[in-house]
Amino acid sequence: MASMISTRRSTVRLLDPGAGVGSLTAAAVDQLLSSSKPPRLIHVTCFEIDPLLCEHLASTLTECRRRCEAAGVQFQSYLRVGDYIAAQLEESGMFVERHALFDLVIMNPPYRKIKSNSLDRHRLRELGIETSNLYSAFMLLAIRQLAEKGAFISISPRSFCNGPYFRRFRLELLKLLDLRRIHVFESRTEAFKDDAVLQENVILYGRRRSGQSPKLRVSSTVLASQIKCRQVSADAVLRPGDGDAVIHLPANDRADEISKRLSKLPDSLATLGLTVSTGRVVGFRAREHLRQNPSHETGPLIYPLHLKDGNVVWPIQLSRKPNAIAINSQTDRLLVPSGFYVLIRRFSTKEERRRIVAAMYDPRTISAERIGFDNKNNYIHLSGRGLDIHIARGVTIYLNSTVLDEYFRIFSGHTQVNASDMRRLPFPSQDRLVTLSQSCDTLAKQDEIDTAVEQIL
Repeated sequence: MASMISTRRSTVRLLDPGAGVGSLTAAAVDQLLSSSKPPRLIHVTCFEIDPLLCEHLASTLTECRRRCEAAGVQFQSYLRVGDYIAAQLEESGMFVERHALFDLVIMNPPYRKIKSNSLDRHRLRELGIETSNLYSAFMLLAIRQLAEKGAFISISPRSFCNGPYFRRFRLELLKLLDLRRIHVFESRTEAFKDDAVLQENVILYGRRRSGQSPKLRVSSTVLASQIKCRQVSADAVLRPGDGDAVIHLPANDRADEISKRLSKLPDSLATLGLTVSTGRVVGFRAREHLRQNPSHETGPLIYPLHLKDGNVVWPIQLSRKPNAIAINSQTDRLLVPSGFYVLIRRFSTKEERRRIVAAMYDPRTISAERIGFDNKNNYIHLSGRGLDIHIARGVTIYLNSTVLDEYFRIFSGHTQVNASDMRRLPFPSQDRLVTLSQSCDTLAKQDEIDTAVEQIL
């Protein structure tokens, strides 16, 4: 992260919010001192809420001062023990505007979900920020405090890159910051295995309002010692006209090729006349209506565990999950009429063989008038009813292809496969989906699926 720092300013004002013991600040100071033309003055502002960490942070700042003095560079520091978000509301809410003076931000913001009724959420709303996690709040607040052309460097979860929860965050981020480089840690377990980090992480580098460069550097760490770096078009990362401001990360040449190929496909679910929804049955809310085994008074209840090898296998004996849901006036709104549907698991991890796991619900194999889909599934339908069999089969095969899975990984870095993500996916035309359905089967082996999809692409 520190190696991304490049400045010729005689005075560098550095901000490290949530500084911990000062590791990033120390690395940044070391990088500035090693420059061919070091600044004459380095001024550091650190925020840290944990008093115990602040003791170590103070020692780090003392060492930074010693290093600077030895190099003939003046050093000043301000250690603020307290809440970084609360500090932004000081001086009648004008803290951000009055102190937008930093030339450099380097940060590893805290990761924690913000409850809708929490004090942090209330404070952020006063600051005009609506976001669901502390890390994105810290990032926006720090970017706001940058001087024009000031540099921003952060390491954070990648989950902000797509999805509706971070849409407002992305819109402001890209309005204030011109991205220059993004580094992707391709494994969630290798680089940070000693710290039990479960999030997929990225390093973000950009400049405050300096004009978006037509090119971006995208690098990746496969193993801790292997870094690959490449230059890509800004349009490949930030799609022009995308109202959702999704950030795509083609970390290698194959990803770039796949992105270009699939982006040329003519359709989406919407243009095909199809809709994707989240399953309506939420287990704990419908508990009294769930049944372990089916009867003449129930309909099938489909969980992710019923999705196997491109098809729905139901019922599953000795399952921990119920196989059925009672059909009555209270559950009617939770059910859909029998028909052909495409089901997609909503949750997966990057380490799984597939991020998108799709299966076709075939009414010919399951006798029922009404069906319940669990909330951990998304399902594709036609105005609330089933699909044409060939469209259902073609969509299922396409979603289970390797090329589509690789495309999805370019812009999705979290564990959910949201309905909004499915709406963004490019699809072949209806005629080609029918051709795919006629040339392949949902039970086909992976190489057969991939060959069939390549032919219609």
